[in-house]
Amino acid sequence: MVLRPLPAPAELLAAKESGPSVWASAAALELDGDSSLHRYTLKATDMEVGIIVDDVRIALATHPPDIATLILGHFIKTFRLIVPIDKLTSSDAHLDANMRKAMKNKEIRFQMDSYDVVPPVPTSAALKVELHGRLTLAGVERKIDVAATGVQVAGGIRISGQKDLLMTDYQIEPPVLMFGAIKTANLVTVKFDTTLQQGVK
Repeated sequence: MVLRPLPAPAELLAAKESGPSVWASAAALELDGDSSLHRYTLKATDMEVGIIVDDVRIALATHPPDIATLILGHFIKTFRLIVPIDKLTSSDAHLDANMRKAMKNKEIRFQMDSYDVVPPVPTSAALKVELHGRLTLAGVERKIDVAATGVQVAGGIRISGQKDLLMTDYQIEPPVLMFGAIKTANLVTVKFDTTLQQGVK
C-alpha cells in the first residue's frame, strides 16, 4: 500500500505550525461485491489522505489535546480520501478492467464535511462517530453518512467503518464478464480502515 498525504490548502499552511498535526500513518480501502460466479474484493494499493484540524482552537486550548480529545472536541474540520481507480485491484484482471470501465476510469473520492460523536456504551471502550460527507464514484457525487468506530492503538486511534451502496445510484452499470455469462450484483460494500496519529511524521 502506498499512502500519500494530500497537500493542505494554501491558507492553512501558515497556521499549521500553531498546533499539533494529525496525519494518517496507515489506511486501507476495499470494495466487496458479489457476482453470479463468486464474491469478489477490490483493494486499494495507492491512495491519498488529507486531514485538516482547527489550529486556532488548538492554540487556545489550556492543555495540548491528544488525538482522542481532538475527535471528541470536534477539532477535526475535514477528512479527505482519494483512490485512483487504476489502483483498485482484485485477483481477477478481467474484473478489474471491467470495473474500471464501468466507473468511467474516474478516481474514488470521499470528503468528510462534519461528524457527530455517538454517546458511548458503558460496556465498550470504542469511540463511535457518524461521518457526514460526500462520496464521488464514476464522477457522480452524492451525500453520504457513514458510521465508524475508533479504537485506541499505540500512538493514535484506528478508525474503521463500512457502507453499503448501489452502483446504479452513481450511474454505474454493474459490470458483466464473459459475454454476459457472469454478472455482478448492484450492491457493493465499501470498507475503510485508517490510523490517525498526532505530531511530526
